[in-house]
Amino acid sequence: MKKSLSIFALLLLLVLAFGVASCKKADAQKVQPEKLCYDIQKIQLDMEYSALKDLYDPEPFEQLKADVMAGKIDRKECIFRLKEIFCSYHVVHLRLAVAQDNHDFSSGIFPFVLMCFGDDYHIITAAKKYEKYLGSKVLEIGGIPIEESLKRLSKYIPYETPSGLKHSFERGLTYDTMEHVGLTEKNGKIKVKLQKQNGAVETYSCKPVVASKTKFSALPLKKENPMLTVQDRSVNYGIKSSKEKGTVYVHFNRVIGNPDYLVTVFFNDLLTELGSDSYDTVVFDLRYNGGGMGDFEILLSHLLYDNKAEFEKCNLALITTGRTASAACWFANDFLRIFPRTVIFGEETGEAIFNYTDIPMTNELKNLQCDFAFPHQIDDHVDELYKRAAKVTHSDIHRGTMPDVEVHEKFEDFINGEDTIYNAIYDYFN
Repeated sequence: MKKSLSIFALLLLLVLAFGVASCKKADAQKVQPEKLCYDIQKIQLDMEYSALKDLYDPEPFEQLKADVMAGKIDRKECIFRLKEIFCSYHVVHLRLAVAQDNHDFSSGIFPFVLMCFGDDYHIITAAKKYEKYLGSKVLEIGGIPIEESLKRLSKYIPYETPSGLKHSFERGLTYDTMEHVGLTEKNGKIKVKLQKQNGAVETYSCKPVVASKTKFSALPLKKENPMLTVQDRSVNYGIKSSKEKGTVYVHFNRVIGNPDYLVTVFFNDLLTELGSDSYDTVVFDLRYNGGGMGDFEILLSHLLYDNKAEFEKCNLALITTGRTASAACWFANDFLRIFPRTVIFGEETGEAIFNYTDIPMTNELKNLQCDFAFPHQIDDHVDELYKRAAKVTHSDIHRGTMPDVEVHEKFEDFINGEDTIYNAIYDYFN
């Protein structure tokens, strides 16, 4: 009997200890309203002195502070409200990133990575236990058409152009955001409707996963294409050439230098390759280029201008998509300024023709446990872009550089080692 009581007492102590620990953890996540308002005020000060100062509207922030002080919302809801306010500006460089140690948010993510092909989305990476769905076309998420789910998520995903929004689905989707917009089930799972590669349609529910604890599988291609090194995201820039098609492909995945392959050496290699055969077309591929460093972009522009005569001997093509943003858009604009006869293939860029393309400033918000990134003024050293922006209205600058020839990637070409856009360029110039 005494032994039973001892065990019972031990269990009771463990339960109480767990309860106290849980309470301490819960208390640790509670933040005084005044402190949350202090961080919101810091954001407001940043906005007042940012490149968005002429567009800054303090009213939504003041209302948010009033709701915080009234106890209507907690820290997590405060963060979502801030994200929604920022997204209303349609500026990619204006965003709020949740710190890893913020326990208000889980580490769960959608177990798939999607890739956009026109208006379709296919699974190209999946948690290993779901790898049988690789290549499937996603029809619905959370029981609603994928277009509607994207519309819901757009309240919390910074974007500038329709094409940029469309490609934003290619980023990893966090479970908390999906739950917040009603794309999850009560049991914590996510319902997905797919059309498999054999045409069969299947609906099932999957669990969110933690990236650091999950093995992922990539979609195997039926045929590799040696020209498509652009898909190797670890390479900032490189060259591939096709003597058969008389084309040199210049892959730019990042506007960042590579110490193991200096950009000056890269340009020398490019010019050497152009002079080694009778090439008639040069393609600068920016489809996966999300940007980089402004100073490096200026160096690229100088190298282009210094070798202008050599490049003008060829047909020149640029490839852009909704993934092309930030310094990559700046590069595309400079390229068009230097080579006005360039033909753009693909889609509208993900960032606007002019929209605060410099490196964003970052401010740590300790009470919100977030990092706030905002654009600073760049008109002092990007005069031409600023002049272009001054000629249009606020709403108009939120459209990107448009293609001369609109071409959408096709999943069937992708998986069979073909490149829809490269083929369109070859057909155009021949």
